[in-house]
Amino acid sequence: MGTTDNKTSRPASTASTAKLTKEARLMQAREYAKQFVFDTLSAEDLKKMRRNAYAYAI
Repeated sequence: MGTTDNKTSRPASTASTAKLTKEARLMQAREYAKQFVFDTLSAEDLKKMRRNAYAYAI
């Protein structure tokens, strides 16, 4: 017959983050966010996109 595995996987960091202060959690979040880089559009790019969308809609 089969065996049943009722264990659920939990991240190891949940126990450690619960004990951190608000400032420490905020610092961790900021460090984590630094790894994501987003390209931003300039004001000119936004104007061009609006004009193109408007021209396409007409």
